[in-house]
Amino acid sequence: MELEFAANLVWVAVVAVLLSLLLRSRGISTAIPLLIAGAGLGLLPVGPNAPAEPEAIQALILAPLVFGEALSSSYIDLKRVRRPVLGLAIGLVAVTTLVVGGVVASVAGAMPLAMAFALGAVLAPTDAVAVAAAARRANLPQRLVSILEGESLVNDGTGLTALRVATVAAVAGSVTVGQAGLILLQSVVVAIIVGGLAGLILVTVIRRSTDVVGIGGLLLIAPFGLYIVTERLGGSSILAIVIAALMASHASASDPSYRGRLHTAAVWRQITFILQSIAFLLLGLELPDAIVKLSESDRALLLVLVPTVVITLIVTRLTFVVGAFGLDRLRRTPATHSLRSALVVGWAGARGPVSALAAFSIPLLTATGEALPYRDLVIAVSLTSIAVMLALSLTLAPLATRLKVEQPPSAELSARIDAALARAALGALEDAQDDADRAGHPLAPEVVRSLRRSAEHRLDSIREGQAPEDGLRAKVRGLAVAMAQAEQQELLRLRTEEGLPDTAVRAKMVELDRRISTLRSSS
Repeated sequence: MELEFAANLVWVAVVAVLLSLLLRSRGISTAIPLLIAGAGLGLLPVGPNAPAEPEAIQALILAPLVFGEALSSSYIDLKRVRRPVLGLAIGLVAVTTLVVGGVVASVAGAMPLAMAFALGAVLAPTDAVAVAAAARRANLPQRLVSILEGESLVNDGTGLTALRVATVAAVAGSVTVGQAGLILLQSVVVAIIVGGLAGLILVTVIRRSTDVVGIGGLLLIAPFGLYIVTERLGGSSILAIVIAALMASHASASDPSYRGRLHTAAVWRQITFILQSIAFLLLGLELPDAIVKLSESDRALLLVLVPTVVITLIVTRLTFVVGAFGLDRLRRTPATHSLRSALVVGWAGARGPVSALAAFSIPLLTATGEALPYRDLVIAVSLTSIAVMLALSLTLAPLATRLKVEQPPSAELSARIDAALARAALGALEDAQDDADRAGHPLAPEVVRSLRRSAEHRLDSIREGQAPEDGLRAKVRGLAVAMAQAEQQELLRLRTEEGLPDTAVRAKMVELDRRISTLRSSS
């Protein structure tokens, strides 16, 4: 059985990656085509099929996928938008769970209220992968992207915690408010403790170890260990994973001496690409199977519930976001965004594989050993609604263009950064000259002229220059490395003291990492 599960998962991975390569080579977004392809394959008698072990899929696919998304995110940027992120990730998830649950319970009158709320909790969180892809296609301003990505990371933990409460009630028949509160408290507290401790370990290793390969290996196994430990302790594993990954991300981005940035970023880009492809193909594979399991009456109810749920999700999100914008105006505080931006954020509510895997985590049996009622219908409604929401996410870019909510040209910001870095490099060269003069071993004039000319040319043209020409002595290369490291320090100062966006800092840090790597390898 275990060999069959592994073979099927490998088969799914091969098909998903090959399809993704084909789609990417033609510039096509992969989510919807992979979902359609998965649904088609799910109807065939041969080929990959949806794995029957959803918990294993959560550990093997969901945990590293969320870890990779959080690892590429910025704690600094999230901190700057923490107010709207927390409002969406906590407030909107709670409201969505209650509203969707109430609407579903009223439409499907025989469905237990706990199962209706479970459906609401499954669909409450937005998907980090789908939302990030839609935001990139729409070329949204960086602040809006940070809000949407931060929301989709944090609300996974919130939504799955609400799902834990709803499923306990569904399995037990009922829970008191006090019991629900204890479950919620345990999930959050355990996640914060486990995620915080794991994050401290990762930060310590990143800062003190020079073994780039070893650090990369630790980051690779971290999400699996976090998932298992947090689940065993009754906490929200996704929340713990996000906390640890954000701490590790911040540590690696804030340490100029850390040489593993390029290696780690490249490895996790590949891992995330594979896992995203698998997740969307699995979503498609599971959809036909979920519908086939339904009775005729449940299929008729599915046709009513799916549009009802999708409309409820959209209206609830738009109302909440626009209402929050109105409250800001009433308080006479500067609004975070214009009303047009609020409409864009309200429309950017794609759901994805996280919700699908969450739906399959609903238990099969009640506490008395009977089949959990309406489980198959909840799963079918969840998967179909996710497919519809993914299709609607394609309209975000046209909407942003129509409302003129797009990223302004970044040439001015890039020029400002390059000028500051060139000045920092010149300052480092002057310090090196002073130190050499005081030590009685002045630098050769041709060495100073070569390095100064390169930095001044970059400053004059406000663009990235080339590393010193080949053949320079080791001392020249050492000075060039020191100048680049000074630029890294200046980058961190600009971020800390002047509020430079962390995404811009990371892009420049990668350029400097490459320059330093080239200089060192030429020795």
